[in-house]
Amino acid sequence: MNRLKCVALAISALLLVQCSSNEERFSSLLKEMEGLTSQEKTQRLKQFTQQNIFPFIEDSTVYFLFEDSSRQAVYLAGDMSAWRADSIPLINIEQTNFWYTALRFPRRARLEYKFVCGGNWFLDPLNPLKDSGGMGENSVLAMPAYEFPQEILFKREFRKSDLDTVVFKSRLLQNRRRIYFYKHQKAGDNSPLILFNDGGDYLTFGKARIILDNLIGSGQLKPLLAIFIEPRNRKREYRFNDAYLKMVFQELLPFIQKRYGLKNNRLAMGGVSLGGLISLYALKNYSRNLDFVFSQSGALWLDDERILKELTDLSQPKTFLFLSYGLFENMEASHKHLKKVIEQKQINFEIKTYYEGHNWGNWRAHLKDALLPFAGGKAK
Repeated sequence: MNRLKCVALAISALLLVQCSSNEERFSSLLKEMEGLTSQEKTQRLKQFTQQNIFPFIEDSTVYFLFEDSSRQAVYLAGDMSAWRADSIPLINIEQTNFWYTALRFPRRARLEYKFVCGGNWFLDPLNPLKDSGGMGENSVLAMPAYEFPQEILFKREFRKSDLDTVVFKSRLLQNRRRIYFYKHQKAGDNSPLILFNDGGDYLTFGKARIILDNLIGSGQLKPLLAIFIEPRNRKREYRFNDAYLKMVFQELLPFIQKRYGLKNNRLAMGGVSLGGLISLYALKNYSRNLDFVFSQSGALWLDDERILKELTDLSQPKTFLFLSYGLFENMEASHKHLKKVIEQKQINFEIKTYYEGHNWGNWRAHLKDALLPFAGGKAK
């Protein structure tokens, strides 16, 4: 059984336990321990952790618990704190080595976090749920109403695609990079084509091939083609970089079209964070090429005035835009400004928000939402 399927089953089991565990409450335990000896408190806490799941959820309140004997201050860091190391201090349960804090979250939320103590970062030893991304592994809190995305689980009966690896040499940029070409077996030479920035991460952390296979196999997406583009230096290439986009549209795309005999494809481009930003910026010179652009947690904060200006200056754009972000990412203001601009330009668009953070757990769970407006439904 693969890891994601194990995670799905674990989340289901944990939520069932949390929803049915009404007899014991951690808030009640904290009150009951008043007046107990140090040994008695420690014994009760250890017994509680052995019999219950942590973080411990009471309605919309979540209790985080961490054991440390160093007597140094302990903090909680994660999506809920923009990953600041010292913004959420834990409270020591007197006469014990246990520290806790209580926070409230929406019941559909999913967040990633770690504990920080003495300058070191720790996974939650009481929580079996973990997830990986470009910055390593984190512990995961899934609230009771969070819906696990079933389309990210590998289904053998839907594996009907080929993934070809190509080393592409750019004369414009004088470098080489890996390109992964995805073709569903039911896709034709003129099927919809998607350009993914951060291509390797979309395949590894975003489970994009699995998601495409499952959505096409279940009839939710039309059979399609995709190019997963590896960056050489994403911080430089994705920051308003005209040379990178020139390489993509004037070198790479014609190369792929010739190599695989593609023609008359409806074209989409998208990415996460910086990859979402460069996808929006591509509209400056390539809006006529692009039928669809999606930006998952686009890094508008880098220079929102610049991207807003570029979109304002567009001449009769016909590209459909899909924007999404997590409500724990502090992106509301920049996306509200962007929304005003695209409404004024009468650009067709859709914006979705989720009670999640800036991570691959968010982006892979909602890649389906980003793709359906472009290629939803079975091929005719």
